Amino acid sequence: MKKKILFLILVLKWYELNEMKIVVFAPHPDDEIFGCGGSILKWIDEGHDVHIVYVTDNRAFYPWGLKDNKINEEDAKEYSNLSGDELGRIGLAEAKIVAKAFGFPEKSTHLFKFHDQDALNQIDNGIELSKEIINDADRIVLPSDNNNHPDHQATHIMAKRAALDLELKDVEFYVYAIYNILKTPMKRQIKIRMGQYRNRIYELMKGYKTQLCLKDTNLGWQTFKFRRAERFGIYKLEDANRFYNF
Repeated sequence: MKKKILFLILVLKWYELNEMKIVVFAPHPDDEIFGCGGSILKWIDEGHDVHIVYVTDNRAFYPWGLKDNKINEEDAKEYSNLSGDELGRIGLAEAKIVAKAFGFPEKSTHLFKFHDQDALNQIDNGIELSKEIINDADRIVLPSDNNNHPDHQATHIMAKRAALDLELKDVEFYVYAIYNILKTPMKRQIKIRMGQYRNRIYELMKGYKTQLCLKDTNLGWQTFKFRRAERFGIYKLEDANRFYNF
């Protein structure tokens, strides 16, 4: 019995010593699922202190989707007469629900509340807000550089510049790509196996009812059933601006 108790104490000590603070940046609520949802679940299960940062509020999904014929109007009819502020409140409420379902404590869920499609105009504010969250991080997970979506590009800039300002030389950066190709040397790539989590991320995505009104998002959602791994480029602060994605 004593040996068993000693073993459990050693296991707990090992987890304490190996626990990391991991901060995940999502340009929009649902990007965390598409970019690294299975990995987040894995990191939480491993006992790490995982934080989620939602940069924007998804308020533009309806007018943008309608304009570019990317929305299923029948599914989205309940949102058709709502103002941008009302849509933004719904987007942030969905983010909180999904974050809780992931297993993020309230203190680990951070909302910048920037307007969807306006993050490039909020970079200075985003840098300052980011510093408060990442100052003691061990790993920062962020969207790729040279991104053709302005909110994703802005999020990358915020997180990386905040890290540069804080001189976080020991932090590792996991870069994920959604809207563009991950152009990273093979020796700097990592694949995280997450097949056991694919059903969970499929179910989690149901919390983003507004986003599933978008045709491409709904189509991408179906691919979760077949996802086996998530790929990242791994960098250190000294690599900043030396690689296409970082």
